[in-house]
Formats: sequence, C-alpha cells, structure tokens
Amino acid sequence: MKKIFPILLIGFFFVFSAVYAFALTFEGINYTVIEKSNWQNFKCRISIRFEQKVSKEFLQKLAVKLRQEETIKYTKILISYYLPGMIPGSGPWATSHFNPDLEVKILGTTIEEEKALVSNPNLEVKILGTTTEEEKALVSNPKNSSGEIIGEWLDDVGTKYTLLKNNGKILLIRKFKNGSSSEKEMIQKMQYERLRFEEIGGNNYGDYILIDNNGRLYVYDYTGLLSTMRSIK
Repeated sequence: MKKIFPILLIGFFFVFSAVYAFALTFEGINYTVIEKSNWQNFKCRISIRFEQKVSKEFLQKLAVKLRQEETIKYTKILISYYLPGMIPGSGPWATSHFNPDLEVKILGTTIEEEKALVSNPNLEVKILGTTTEEEKALVSNPKNSSGEIIGEWLDDVGTKYTLLKNNGKILLIRKFKNGSSSEKEMIQKMQYERLRFEEIGGNNYGDYILIDNNGRLYVYDYTGLLSTMRSIK
C-alpha cells in the first residue's frame, strides 16, 4: 500500500476534475459552481449556472473575482455560464475566457435583446447560431471533403466536422459559419468500444474526439468533455 500512495498522489497533481453543487452570491446575484477541472498550472475550466441572465459587465467582474480567488496562476482560465435548463457541454449561454487576456462573449440573447423582443414584436431578430438555410449549405457543400466520408457532425453555433479517409490518410475538416475551414490529419484508436481520433503528433491541449455507437461526436481535451455534436450523415 505504501508503494501505491505516491503514484495516486502524482496522478491527482497532474489532472483534477470535480463536480460541484454549491450556491454563491456576488453583488446580489446568485450563482452555482457546477463543475471545475484543471490541467496542472496550464488551464482551468469552470462551469457556472445562473438563476437568471446577467449583464456583460457583471460577467467581467465575476471573471476577475474568480481568477483572483485561484491560488494557482493558470495560463488559461475558461469560464462557461449556463442558465436554468441548459445542459453543460452542449453549449453555454456565455463565456469569459482568460486566454490569457479576458474576453467575454454572450452567445445567447442578452438582457437588452430579450427586453427589446418583448416590447417590440417588429424588431429584426439576429440568429447567432445557424439558420435553416445556413445549416443546409453546410450539409450540402462539403468543401475539401473528397474521399470516403466516415461521418459528419454539426454543432449549434455553426461548425461542421467532417471525418474522411483520403489516400490512406484520415482527415478532420472543420468548416465554420463564416466560410473558413481547417484541416488536420488524424489517427484512429479504440477507447472503451468507441472510435477515438486524435491529431498526429498530438497538440498542447490534448484535444481528441470520440464517436459513440449512436454516431454522436464528443470533443475532449485534457480537462474533460468540451462539447457534443449531432450526426448529420
């Protein structure tokens, strides 16, 4: 038993992930830390649930507060915010990422936009995710995807993933809503009876993807699950 303990301690030092469920209050706003994970002193991820929408200014203040409370000086702190009913890992309402500088984004509707929608039914509405037409274009226009398609997936903010075999190589092509795209060569493995694909040579973040038996795609890095994507092929 004495020989095992140091090994467990080292494992704990390098990777730590925990699920939380305790409520806190900041400037009169209640919030709950629902999950927190870190990879050494490089990156920390925090998931928070609000009872209601808050302003961008509040998100900035809360992000600074959370960073100041960390005893470890992480290179990156990635904070995701969820509203009631939202599922962690399926797209947050807002984010405040220190990467390393702070950048706050509200991905859903803001308080002001919601009020305007309620008070002005003729207001022009902006869709921040993909529209029906954009999704059809992404699905029907597989740019740079010549070869045997392993699968295609789409997330809620307009990113399409295509895995294909071409000339003996496995390629991951990501196509974005703005028309840009990226391509990486991948290697295939098995993990608990699921297909796992990771970049050849690896990367600094430990990114990889898993495909389950139902064809759903899961995006991971060292800190755990980042997002899930539905299959479109």
